[in-house]
Amino acid sequence: MISDSQFSSSLFHGIKAFQVHGHGAKSIDFRISFLERFYTLENLTISYYEIKELFCTEGDTGNEEMYAGTLSTIRNLKLVALNNLKDYLWKQDVQVDHILPKLETLEVHNCYNLISLGSSSASFQNLTTLDVWNCEAMKYLDSCLAVQGMVQLKKLMVRDCISMTEIVATEGDEATCDIIFSRLKSLELVNLPRLKSFCSGNHTFGFPCLEELIVSGCPELEIFCKGVLTNPPLLQKVEYGNDNGHWYSDLNNTIQQMYSIKAGFQAIGYLVLSEFSKSIEIWKENIHGSLDFKKLKVLEVYKCNSMTYIFSVSMALDLAQLEDIKVKQCPIMEQIIKKGAEETEMATLLLPMLKKIRLESCSRLTSFCMGSITLQCPSLYEIAVDDCPKMYALASKREQEDIEVVGREKIPFFNHKYLELSSTNIKILWPDKPDRATSSNVLNLQILIVKGCHNLEYLFPSLLVKKFERLHQLSLLDCKNMEEIIFTDGLAAGEGIPQIYLFTKLQRLEL
Repeated sequence: MISDSQFSSSLFHGIKAFQVHGHGAKSIDFRISFLERFYTLENLTISYYEIKELFCTEGDTGNEEMYAGTLSTIRNLKLVALNNLKDYLWKQDVQVDHILPKLETLEVHNCYNLISLGSSSASFQNLTTLDVWNCEAMKYLDSCLAVQGMVQLKKLMVRDCISMTEIVATEGDEATCDIIFSRLKSLELVNLPRLKSFCSGNHTFGFPCLEELIVSGCPELEIFCKGVLTNPPLLQKVEYGNDNGHWYSDLNNTIQQMYSIKAGFQAIGYLVLSEFSKSIEIWKENIHGSLDFKKLKVLEVYKCNSMTYIFSVSMALDLAQLEDIKVKQCPIMEQIIKKGAEETEMATLLLPMLKKIRLESCSRLTSFCMGSITLQCPSLYEIAVDDCPKMYALASKREQEDIEVVGREKIPFFNHKYLELSSTNIKILWPDKPDRATSSNVLNLQILIVKGCHNLEYLFPSLLVKKFERLHQLSLLDCKNMEEIIFTDGLAAGEGIPQIYLFTKLQRLEL
């Protein structure tokens, strides 16, 4: 109604802050030109919106049209969870300096598909604060050319971006240049587990006004920059986590010294293990617990060709804060958690905060947890298993040689809401005669997706099926030996399934 000018423009004269919150809605056609009606607008937030191009919309003819107007009053822009934005915030030919000429603060949060900001040298000429948080696919912040235009930048924060390897990228045969952050006072690099340097190119960097540098959770950071670095005259220390700071003659030397004493691993929240990385060496050396991983929240294990398991039970006992674990392309991995012979007295392992388990392309993986131990994950929301052909069970109380029997006997029952299994040899999801704990734990399951699991003959045992009260999506695809959804064999004569209890919340069924 506002877009169609059904209201007087004077109605919006005093509005200084406006938030567009889409909740993932596809049906709303939000055009940036809509904001021209707000003459005094200073703060704009766009969140959870399925918008593909920030400054490009579909015109009346169906063709894309570049926005050519000016939003001259906007000073602060916050973009949250715009996951339809692919690779960059906007197209390379968008004149951001013309559209947002007075932009001072830019916040980019939870935009999972961005590789970088993708701005030009003129995009952020008035920007004073840049905050990038939890953009998991972002590999670098921006190009050398783009950051040269950030002449007014005073505060830069890059946090929780697990794919980022450098802040300023060097592109191909790009000529060396001088990059002076002439007004930057504060720089925060937090939870960037793949970060190796601020810039890997042979450029000259200067930070004449830098007073505060915070580095935390960057275990692979071995040097600040590889080119010429003019030592920041006002910087007296580098803060690592919650300590009092460190300084060894100059900035590059300080970073190198902290790398050598493994300072980046102290109280780390995000950790990526991959073959030939410093992190994998430290992890293997830490079998006896010399380093503290009690604050670890996210662990990603990728292309590790020398690990058969990740944790012993005693190591896992320290992971009270672990929320997310992802294991991908580890060809000899057999279990995630393994109980050793010396851990005979440990009967229960509690991971209270674990929410997501994702296992992908691990050809020898047979189970998540192996050994006679009860695994408790009360917060678990999502389990996804893809292309793990030897995966017969998520957990087992028997030894590996009995795994086929285990598939018919004992499976863990987590209190999760989302379960996805793809290309695994798991034989049974829930036991035919469930105990009280099993019956209670399946109550919260909302989404169940099973693909390419050819050993499954059925999904639900008849005695448990009535407990799936909240299931609203069931997808069953390419399971060649599946004979029935609900296993009815063994029911007493004349005993039927109480239809009134079956899947009362189910909204989507895909077979």
